[in-house]
Amino acid sequence: MPAAKRSKDNDPKILSIVIPVYNEKATIKEVLDAVQQVQLPAPLQKKEIIIVDDYSTDGTRDILQSLVQKKENRNVVLAFHEINLGKGAALRTGFQKVTGDITLIQDADLEYDPQEYGKLLQPILDNKADVVYGSRFKGGDSHRILYFFHTMGNKFLTLLSNLFSDLNLTDVETCYKVFRSEIIKKISIDENRFGFEPEVTAKLAVLARANQIRIFEVGISYNGRTYEEGKKIGIKDALRAFWVIWKYNSSKAAVVIKYIAHGVVEAMAQFALLALLVELFYFRGPVMENIAFALSTEFALLIGFLLHSQLTWRFPFRDKSHFWLKMGQFHLVTLVSLAVRQVAFYYLSIGGMHYLLNTLITIAIAVVINFFGYSRWVYRRLGIEKGR
Repeated sequence: MPAAKRSKDNDPKILSIVIPVYNEKATIKEVLDAVQQVQLPAPLQKKEIIIVDDYSTDGTRDILQSLVQKKENRNVVLAFHEINLGKGAALRTGFQKVTGDITLIQDADLEYDPQEYGKLLQPILDNKADVVYGSRFKGGDSHRILYFFHTMGNKFLTLLSNLFSDLNLTDVETCYKVFRSEIIKKISIDENRFGFEPEVTAKLAVLARANQIRIFEVGISYNGRTYEEGKKIGIKDALRAFWVIWKYNSSKAAVVIKYIAHGVVEAMAQFALLALLVELFYFRGPVMENIAFALSTEFALLIGFLLHSQLTWRFPFRDKSHFWLKMGQFHLVTLVSLAVRQVAFYYLSIGGMHYLLNTLITIAIAVVINFFGYSRWVYRRLGIEKGR
């Protein structure tokens, strides 16, 4: 998307800084002071600081309430959660309160330096970017040396996210993400915890592939914390990130990978039910075995329909009638592919092809027919959903 000319009247004036907080009494005052001291680059004129306390229990809330009483903190907006929900939920609350032109995420610890706002903001201010990621792994800025496996985990999650999103980021899990505010307000955030990072990346990737936004990345410094110093992300969040990457991404590569994987699950489900009916419930003999095959096939189709609808293509059903219509189309495509497979198998057999090779080829034919039938007809969308 080419950079558009704009008048000074349309230049961004307000930077909204959203700070999610949970049990950060040791650092919250220092972080707020550091954010307040940042000199904004022109044409930005003022800061709006939105702090969302995610039900802290260590006294952070009392500190925040005392801080906002000070004259220098009149630009601070406070929001409090009544239960602990997670970083994603805190950011969702914060984004709803944003009134500025540009939105920046700032963690409440001391791992990221607010003095680097200028380099993060510049691509947007130059009208080159709509979203900017601050990468801990790009450039020559200073880094505190800490956990090897934590770093490798971050890089692996970034690699996996890039594979599924078709982006080429170097640091998906970074805190520093900056958005034109109208963009982040259009994106629905579903993840409550640290799954926010790969989720928002996947949803931004949809817009980037449609040439609706431009994503830039700049190198930043990083002063990481140890777990003793208050670091909160753990193995459970890493495992959740895998699921989030799988669930929300919809690039061509992601769709193909998920289609194949869900097809394997579908086949395993059919085999499991067929074995259960034949071996445990004694569906024996030609008639009963055919019934068992029909039941297991329908069971597998239902599982496949749900997996492909919710995860492979993430298709939005308008209502119940739309759901049943799409299920009927899904069955029709599958029946067509089965019929084509049977015809191909017959003609290849009489042509002398080996049974196993014949089976492999005709299965591949059915898989391809199903993929194009599902993607081009059953799950075809008119236009692109913003950020879904």
